[in-house]
Amino acid sequence: MENGTELKILFYIGTAVMALCVLAVILLIVAYRSKINYVNRRESESLLRSSLESEKRERKRIASDLHDSISGDLSAIQNYITILHNKEKDTFKKSIFLEIETALGNVLENVQDISYNLMPPMLESLGLISTLRSYFSRIRKWNNVTIYEECVVENVYVPSSKAYELYRIIQELINNMIRHGKSSRIDFTVNRTDKWIVFEISDNGTAFDFYKSVKEPNGMGLKNITSRMRHIGANLTQLDTDTGNKLQIHIENEK
Repeated sequence: MENGTELKILFYIGTAVMALCVLAVILLIVAYRSKINYVNRRESESLLRSSLESEKRERKRIASDLHDSISGDLSAIQNYITILHNKEKDTFKKSIFLEIETALGNVLENVQDISYNLMPPMLESLGLISTLRSYFSRIRKWNNVTIYEECVVENVYVPSSKAYELYRIIQELINNMIRHGKSSRIDFTVNRTDKWIVFEISDNGTAFDFYKSVKEPNGMGLKNITSRMRHIGANLTQLDTDTGNKLQIHIENEK
């Protein structure tokens, strides 16, 4: 009888030990996977940060080359053609010089626009809000769209390390609204709370689901937006609206 009781006790103890061993193995596997996921996430964030910084440096370099070198050369050629045009007496030749001068002016303007879009020169010197206002002016000039802007609070401070990414996010969202949503009106507001700076963009174009569109194969531009937001700790909320779209970008208020 005692042997039977001892066997039962040993069985229960053995079962408990085995259960504890299995539990320990499971916990080790979970901990290992968590560590691997953490390492992968850190590596992914590091690669993303490195990629975005490299893109920023390359954009800045190309924009500088376009502005300082190519634009300068085109301006010099345009001035030379203008001199030839003014000196020429033959009417036909003067008309040819005038056409060349006009064409060079258009090319120069396009190069300057490309340079500006790559890296707005005023972003570092005047800040995000002034740069966005300049961008909106260019949008009004080149597109059949009305943009209403309102900065509810003045002196909104966004660190330069985040200002560039925010500019790209807002630029990409507005480009999508115009290109794909066929918007004719866009409203842009900036507000601030003790904790957040809030950028709100709304339009009257075709409604779309932002986070659903991100998953689509052709949603690369929107994927870039989510990557940039993750990089600077911003988040995007899509609000319900009767017409068009309404998006809010929240970023921590650091001042």
